[in-house]
Parts: sequence; structure tokens; C-alpha cells
Amino acid sequence: MTARPNRPWLILLPLLLLILAGALWSVYWLVAIELAKDRFARERSSLKDRGLSLNCNAESWGGFPFRFEFACNAPAVSVDERFELKSTKLLAVALAYNPWQVVILVDGPTAINGVTSLPVSAEHKRAIASVTIGKDNQPSVAVDLPGLKLSGLLTADRVRFDSRIAGDGRLEIAASVDGLNYQPVGRPELRIERSDIDGFLADRRTFSIGNVVLAQGTVRYWGKGEVMLDSANRIAGRLSTETNDLDGLIAILEPHLDMTADQTANLRTVLGLLGNESRADMIARDGQLYIGPFKIADLLPLY
Repeated sequence: MTARPNRPWLILLPLLLLILAGALWSVYWLVAIELAKDRFARERSSLKDRGLSLNCNAESWGGFPFRFEFACNAPAVSVDERFELKSTKLLAVALAYNPWQVVILVDGPTAINGVTSLPVSAEHKRAIASVTIGKDNQPSVAVDLPGLKLSGLLTADRVRFDSRIAGDGRLEIAASVDGLNYQPVGRPELRIERSDIDGFLADRRTFSIGNVVLAQGTVRYWGKGEVMLDSANRIAGRLSTETNDLDGLIAILEPHLDMTADQTANLRTVLGLLGNESRADMIARDGQLYIGPFKIADLLPLY
């Protein structure tokens, strides 16, 4: 019988293959992160040309071996050089084997400048955004913002936001807010347990609302229409709205309406003629907000 040749190197083969795989993966990661940096720089430049810029006090890349990570300290996002959002830290993460989906983590507090005449400070828990690039190279975005507190004006248990580019090129948007508490200075608290809205941007200043629903207890208020910004950057437009409980709705809104007791009674009478399930248009024009023919509030410029 012929003796089998001694091949001690076979014992090392799994280790050699592992080393080779690690070397190939390292080469892939180094090449891929350079491509990611280049793509990020091009997208950043393109967005800046369209009025949206991101600046950081310090920024870095990392994540080896299984992630691509971009860290930005003290991020500041400027929109059309009109208003700015500043936060504490931003971290963008993508898995090395799934780079077309990016998760963005933002730590607060966040300062908002330019939306009103005074700076606004927003406290929130870690905000999470997911950006997915589809086969058509168009992004879809999902944002989850828990524990929002907006400088003495409102709080919300959770805010969710989703957007995507539809097949016809329109930007579709859906948002929901849980546990909204709105309390302007000198007014009682207005609580909305749940609110949902969806629609699409017809242009940069016009939002076509397919459906908006507000719910508090058993009272529901819903509608659809179109809103926009006028030349003075105030909300304008018309919503066709309905409610399942007129008395309950007016009881919720009455402390917040800029109406006398007689005007509120007249509003209740006119809408009551339509029955408890009332329909009325909400109209915003020339800096004033109306339900039907009744003015209920003045509208200030958003910025």
C-alpha cells in the first residue's frame, strides 16, 4: 500500500481563506467609502445650489469594517438662507452591504432661527430618519421624532413624517402627530390626541391636501383642499371640512377663537342648521382665517 503524502498546509487552508476574504473585504470597504464620500459631496453641492446647505463644526468618516458612518458635530442646516436649524450632533450610518439605505440620528436640543421673529428652541429625544434610494434613484424619507417640546408653545409625544417621489414626479407627503398639546401665552391648553395629514406638493409654495384628520376623544374633524403661502409668507387657501360632533368641536375650540360670545353663538347657529355632522369651508386669505363667513383668527407670516 502506498503511503498518502503529508500535506500539513491543508490545516492552514481555512485560515488562509479567511485572511484572503478579510483582505478583499477591506479593499471593497476602502473603495466603497471613497465612492460614498464622492457621492455625498456631489449631493451636498447639488442641494446647496437649490438652497439647502449643511455645515458642521467638525465632520468625520468611519465605520470599518461593516458600516459607513458620517459624523457631524453641531450641524446647521440652512434653507434658502431664510431660516436655519442647529442641533448638537448628527450621525449618518449605512451598512456596507446595503449602502442605498441610510439611517440618520440627530441629538437635540435643536434651535430654529428665522421661522418667527424670535429664535425657537426645540427639545426632543433622539430623532431617527431613514433615507432609502429606490431603483429609480429617487429617495424616500421616513422621520420619527419622539418627545418634542417647542419652547413654551407646544409639546408632542411623537411626530412621524414620510415622503417619496411618485411615478409622475410629485413629492408625496404624509405626517402624523400623537399627543399634541398646544398652549400659546395667555390661552388654555388645546390637546389633540391624534392628527394625520397626507397630500403632495404641487409646487414649492402649494400643498394639495388629500386628507387631514384631527381627533380628540370622540370628536373628529376632517377635510381636504389646498393651502399655500401668499406673497407675505402667510398661509392661504381653502379646506372643505366636516365634523361628527359640532357641539364637541366648538367646546374644544371656543377658548381659542378670536370671537365674541355673540359671534360664537352665531357660528354655532349657522353650522347647526346643517345638523350635528356639519360641513363648512375653512378659508385663509389676506392674513385672516375664517370658518364659513366667520373670522376666527389672524395669521402671521411664517418667516
